[in-house]
Amino acid sequence: MSIYFLPGLGFDQRIFSKLDLKEQNVHYINWIEPLENESIRKYAERLAKDIPNEGEGITLIGHSLGGIISQEIACFKKINHIILISSIKSRKELPAFFKLVKPLRLHKLFKRGWTVSTVKFWGKKQDYVSQEEQDLFKDMVAKQSDQYLQWALKTLSIWNRPDLPCTTQITQISGVLDKTFPIKLIEEPTYNIEDGAHFMVYRKAPVITQIIDSVLKNKNF
Repeated sequence: MSIYFLPGLGFDQRIFSKLDLKEQNVHYINWIEPLENESIRKYAERLAKDIPNEGEGITLIGHSLGGIISQEIACFKKINHIILISSIKSRKELPAFFKLVKPLRLHKLFKRGWTVSTVKFWGKKQDYVSQEEQDLFKDMVAKQSDQYLQWALKTLSIWNRPDLPCTTQITQISGVLDKTFPIKLIEEPTYNIEDGAHFMVYRKAPVITQIIDSVLKNKNF
């Protein structure tokens, strides 16, 4: 079995660094620069070029936007299981604010420098509580381009879930305290983390590890 991790918007593989998945064939996929006016499907095809077209037991684990891209990848690659962490599985689960981003061109305001310099004011409310977590957030985002950040936010704003193969299983792990994708909008998540928020894959890594281990051990593929 092979596991491919996809990070959230603006992040890189370090967001998964505290997970402890022993004896697993683990791979990390980090963001690439989007092409001008590139669709999410075309972007996903370029991003997933190293994932085999055929394989035994391929699992994608996506955090936030990484979970959305995982669902796109499952449309053209044979993916047995998708594990969503702090992510959504339909447009109904997307908060109204995000749906306004493209119509109001709010994504044009999303710039690396501003995001990094202001995290000290809003970081704790968004689950980046400690100085270590805020520094990690800043370092990850600082490595992304404004073009990528704006493309990603716009793409999130207009995303509609594709029709997935019936053979692809989805497990959704949601945090009750998540302010990015509020639990009240999530339709029947597989797991609710009572004290989990949007950064819980890092902050609550032992709990998330335990769930992932349990899901993989009880897999039906």
